[in-house]
Order: sequence, then C-alpha cells, then structure tokens
Amino acid sequence: MAPPQFESMTYDELTAIYRKEMASNSLAEVRHDFYTALADMLNSIQREYEKALADYPDSIVCEGLNQRRKKMLDISMRIIDYRMDKIASMALKRGEGYGSAIGRMTPEEKRLYQSILEAFRAHRALVPQIRKKDHRIPEIVPSESRPLAEELSFDSKSQWELDVIEERSEEATERAVSQSKDLSYDDENDNMVIRILEDLPTFSGPYRDYSLKKEDVLVMPRTLAEVLIKRKVAVEVQPRL
Repeated sequence: MAPPQFESMTYDELTAIYRKEMASNSLAEVRHDFYTALADMLNSIQREYEKALADYPDSIVCEGLNQRRKKMLDISMRIIDYRMDKIASMALKRGEGYGSAIGRMTPEEKRLYQSILEAFRAHRALVPQIRKKDHRIPEIVPSESRPLAEELSFDSKSQWELDVIEERSEEATERAVSQSKDLSYDDENDNMVIRILEDLPTFSGPYRDYSLKKEDVLVMPRTLAEVLIKRKVAVEVQPRL
C-alpha cells in the first residue's frame, strides 16, 4: 500500500490552531504530522524569502515575504509553548493520580508527556528511597530519544534556533502584553492609512495577501506601509479633524 500523500500546512491552518490554543486550557486537535508539517511550512517560506532577497531585495514583495516569515515563526513558537505548558500540566496531574486524555497529542508530544510523568514519579519517590538503609538517591537517567528538533529534519537546525532566538528576543515585550485572539494589530500606532498611487503586483504581508490598484485606500501595518511610501507608490492619508 502506498504511503499517504503529504499535505502541506497553510498559513490559515496555522492561525486557526493558534486561536484554538489561546481560547482553551485543553489541547487543540492538530494533525498527526503537525510538527513535520510545521517545519516544512517554515522551510518553504524561508526558501521563498531567500529567493526574493536574491532576485529583488528592495521590492515590496521581498519585504512582505520577510514580514510573513517572521509572523509565521512567531506564531509557530507560541503554539509550541502553549502546547508544552498544557502537556506538562497534564503530566503532573496524572502523576498526582488524576486522569488525563492524551488523544490529541502528537507522537512527539506523547514522548514529552511520558518523560515528564516519569521524572515527576521519580521525584515523588525520592524521600522513600532515601529512607531505605542504603541511603542511595536514585539517579534519573535521561531518555535516549533524540531531541524533537533533530527528528523534524529542518533545512538548517542551527539557523532555526538562531531565528527563534532573534525573533523572540525582538518581540518579547510585545508578546508579554499582547495576548489577543485576533492576529491583527489593535494598536493604532502599528497601523497606517495609505492611498495607492499606481497598480501594484500581488504581494504577501504578515497577515494577508495584497492586490492593490491605483487610488485604493486601506489600513496597513506601519512597517509595510512605510516601504510603499518610501518607494513612492503610496502616500499616507491623514485623518480629518
């Protein structure tokens, strides 16, 4: 029997998972190959951005892809963090004798759950072990399973880690104060109203694709709007007082 065909993850799928994780204390249901598909999607947008950077580095298309790449990376890591916190909580409750449903965990997450549960049980048994005559403290042997990042076959693991550190450091303050379920900007200082001066080719922004025509007036993330203004294909529209 032929193996099932791999289906790429989409940006809409990613943001839908993010909203579900934000909205509930329970794990959102994700596809069985979630981490592999996530890695594939991030690699794909990275390659697309690098190609644009090589072919037309000063274009709005390149800038839009860069913003989309950063946003996808940030949302991906938020989802992973949310799921890790929930899995850790489920493992601790299980160690205390409560039930926990693991049906929505991926295979990688089930291994994480099991390792946390084993460590929790070993720690709870620490005092009884010390009370025995030999007074030996049991040694917790780390699992021999490979780290998740190695199993996901990123194009460049070191670059993945550097990107995560860079992006999460740059936006740490924003993420700490912004936990909105809506992925659009809420702060008016992050947006700009602009008018388009000429027809533009379709390009990607951090949240959507844009197909803009001359005289279109729209609200756009400030960083992207400033690129269009700098290239003299748009002007800022000041609100009337």
